[in-house]
Amino acid sequence: MNNKNITSEEAQEIIRLANILYFKFGSYEKTKWMGLQAAKCPMDMWVYQELMHQMNTDLLIETGTLMGGSALFFAHMFDILGRGKVVTVDIEKQSNLPKHPRIHYINGSSIDPAVLSEIRNFSEQSKSTMVILDSDHKANYKLKELNAYSEFVSPGNYMIAEDSAFDYYPAWPEYGPGPATAVRDFMQQNQQFKVDRQQEKHLITFAPMAFLQKQH
Repeated sequence: MNNKNITSEEAQEIIRLANILYFKFGSYEKTKWMGLQAAKCPMDMWVYQELMHQMNTDLLIETGTLMGGSALFFAHMFDILGRGKVVTVDIEKQSNLPKHPRIHYINGSSIDPAVLSEIRNFSEQSKSTMVILDSDHKANYKLKELNAYSEFVSPGNYMIAEDSAFDYYPAWPEYGPGPATAVRDFMQQNQQFKVDRQQEKHLITFAPMAFLQKQH
């Protein structure tokens, strides 16, 4: 099909439906890194490694460890870059999490003051910090997380609220208000960040309107 015959509105609808179909198909539940479940969108993961390189990231903070597949992916990217640390938080500690010298696990709620204090110690030693939020996706919780973790992001680097697809397209309308709602409310209150839709360049993403770049 000649894309000159597709209007912008038609293209956006195709992208919306493609994202809903990809999410409903559930491929992310079977996505693995080195044999470990990494419940992420591979197109987002490709963008993440680009940003890690581009922003000279030396600390990546992740909320929502799950089985540790994504944490191991980030650690391996840091191995390639020859620098960096992954700090990953989950309220439920899974057994058999991957062991890697670049990964530091924290067990607890991502917005618990003690957890935030421990993360702050790492961020204070970092020159360039990136944050990926993938824990509780309810809007109220995600807004608290966005507010709490925004301080750790280095100017120029990114904070990504994963699974905004839930209520943006919406890919999961029955879920109710989720990350997209939280991002909208956060951006209304916070002038330090801008939405960077260029990072959605692969068209399929779990974080539409949720790649947030901290301004210098």
